[in-house]
Amino acid sequence: MNFTDPEFSALLDAWAASPDLRERAEGHNIAFEERLDRHRMDTFERSVKRPCTNHMDLRRQLSDFVTTYMEVATPHVPETFRTPNSGASMGPKSPEQKLIRIDNITRHLANGGLTLTDLAESHSSTDPAVSAKLEVFLDQWNLARDNRPMFAAFKDQLWPEINDAAWPHKLRDRLGLPHYGVGGGPLTVALMEYTVDEVLGEAAGSPDIASPFCVPTFLDAKPSSQFFPTPKELPAGSPMALFMIWSDDELIVEVLHSRLTYRRHHIAKLGEIALDGPEVDFKTMRNNHLAALQVAAVRDDFGEEL
Repeated sequence: MNFTDPEFSALLDAWAASPDLRERAEGHNIAFEERLDRHRMDTFERSVKRPCTNHMDLRRQLSDFVTTYMEVATPHVPETFRTPNSGASMGPKSPEQKLIRIDNITRHLANGGLTLTDLAESHSSTDPAVSAKLEVFLDQWNLARDNRPMFAAFKDQLWPEINDAAWPHKLRDRLGLPHYGVGGGPLTVALMEYTVDEVLGEAAGSPDIASPFCVPTFLDAKPSSQFFPTPKELPAGSPMALFMIWSDDELIVEVLHSRLTYRRHHIAKLGEIALDGPEVDFKTMRNNHLAALQVAAVRDDFGEEL
């Protein structure tokens, strides 16, 4: 996809040709996008403040756009789930299907004066006083959360990772979450599990939500070299893992959905990320993911290698 404004198109060309591989990948994510309606691209272009003299200026303004229009507070709804994003909307899903995601709760625990041990004990306790700590934590966490689109995967594709003793690291790597590193120390994470029906039920309370499930696009989150759009022939997104894949059989499904207010029963596991992700050649990893998408979509012309 390209911009209407020729100045922005030229900046995108420079971005997609950057000698920095991760910058180049971010530019590719825009150029390869096939699902966005023109209206959403035009909305972003109108938001750009001039002068915009280089691709890093454009990147900063894209990040600001996401902060302003996607990471919105309650009761606002991101444009992701409104009618203008119909090109990325997803069709009906089985209500009983289970979705999972992992959330970094390190800061929220600290704000509540709790530890992982405290929360785990409260989660499993039948003592009302001990159990109540988790309810208070959830209330505070939900209040702190904004309404940004939520990335999620389907539980039935991730059984091996979920059942592994090192599940926090396995899921982090499989879902492609490099920001869940331990540069500032270990992270406490929660494995959240819920049904499609629960997402649909909460979305039904907002008349502004046209489609509560969408395929991720580059306009739905801040620029990231780890993101990878999918060809229009595929029915959903597909996260790029933090390791090499060698076949389209290794691809998994990723969706965006509207806000879900977390409840006690949504917490499936609590754990800690104490190790950084695997060291891997980024260029080969990304090119392998592209090749897998091309095979899955039967589209040799989708995208371009780094």
